[in-house]
Amino acid sequence: MSYQSSDLYLQLPDMPGFSQTTISAGRNAGPSIALVLSLLIAMATLNGCDSSASEAQEEAGANSALKELVDEFQKLPDLEQKTAERLAKHILSSPREDAVKLSNAIRAVKSEPRWGRDENRPVPIATSLATEGDISVYYKTNATLEVDKDADIVARVSGLVKKITVEEGDEVKAGDVLLEIENDEYKHRVTLSSARAQNLKSKRDRLEALTDDLVSAQERETAESEYNTAMAELELAQLNLSYTMVRAPFGGRIVTRMVDPGQKVGSETPVFHLSDFRSLLAKVFVPSKEFRNLRTEQDVNLVLDSTKAVMKGGIKLISPIIDPATGTIKITVEVSDYPANTRPGDFAEVQVITDTHPAVVLVPRFAVITDHDEQVVFIATEGNTAERRPVEVGYTDDDNAEIISGVKVGERVVVKGQRRLENGTVLKILDNTSKDPKVSQDAPESQKKKPGPKGFRKK
Repeated sequence: MSYQSSDLYLQLPDMPGFSQTTISAGRNAGPSIALVLSLLIAMATLNGCDSSASEAQEEAGANSALKELVDEFQKLPDLEQKTAERLAKHILSSPREDAVKLSNAIRAVKSEPRWGRDENRPVPIATSLATEGDISVYYKTNATLEVDKDADIVARVSGLVKKITVEEGDEVKAGDVLLEIENDEYKHRVTLSSARAQNLKSKRDRLEALTDDLVSAQERETAESEYNTAMAELELAQLNLSYTMVRAPFGGRIVTRMVDPGQKVGSETPVFHLSDFRSLLAKVFVPSKEFRNLRTEQDVNLVLDSTKAVMKGGIKLISPIIDPATGTIKITVEVSDYPANTRPGDFAEVQVITDTHPAVVLVPRFAVITDHDEQVVFIATEGNTAERRPVEVGYTDDDNAEIISGVKVGERVVVKGQRRLENGTVLKILDNTSKDPKVSQDAPESQKKKPGPKGFRKK
């Protein structure tokens, strides 16, 4: 079995299933292999452990050793997980003698000059600029989009449909006529009610003109009451006549037409379904502990489940009470600007921003790596060499990480190939990242947009 690269060549003892396997290691392979060496010795010991140990203890030790071996082998470049697992399992099942041979082979290779890194060979990497921007933390939940206003429009009086003035899909304004009902009968009622009211008014006026000797107070009161009743009937007749013109109660779009011309409708018969599409609503529930972080008109991000389109919204309403059963608060999010293909009923991921760090140093999230329990980035210096920087990380999102300390705006951070680097490594920069943070056209696409909120926090 051969283990080789430009920096390392290792001839391992023959292992069934691995005789043709070539594993490539980078210049930082030494520490990993050194650790593997110690693991091998420990695992060889597993094969000769005291027979008094329990089977459970032996199994636990073997599983732990297997995991550690696989993890270490995967740190080596170009070594796939399946190959790492097969190699680790074989080593665990090998006799102690084979483990010792492998250990000796590693020691021998480490003593050769070619174990070391070729200082003159540049390491290919990609970089990105550290920029200044805002980054936020948010609470994530899900909701179904609803229209702001939605209603069935009903007939207020009965009769035959005389005329329909709109069709499905039409945009209408509040007060627009949607449908006309035959109104001859209602006009006639208005005429009769008006004549009766006029007659009773004349009667009331005559009685008012007579002296108390000729007419009693009771007669006057009766005449006044009859006149008032007639006027009420006239007003009702006029109102019913107006109802023969079915109007839109609010602006929106005709979703459904439910009747046809010539069809008889009764009072409260639905004739249209009208929806206000000018804005969409998402009603969600957030933990009560987030109440102090919520306010009306607060920005909210929404991601459509169907198209992954990102929309901006704002909090319209916040419930004044906490649901005692769930410990949550209901908020209503309004979205006024959304893609044309968005429809009520679409499912969306709602991201309620609860905190924001403005004007901070941002780097691509993948620029930050963990090295010996320390978060670090590698800087590409003016001389195209690597500089290792320990960093303090704040908020992170899907694209970016906030750097509290360790990196300045405009510095080039390594985003690909950094695990092969150490201080002073000569770099071959494969990208064309500008050194000027103000030149946004040269920055990676992830750096051109304003950073989004922090990774989701499920409650």
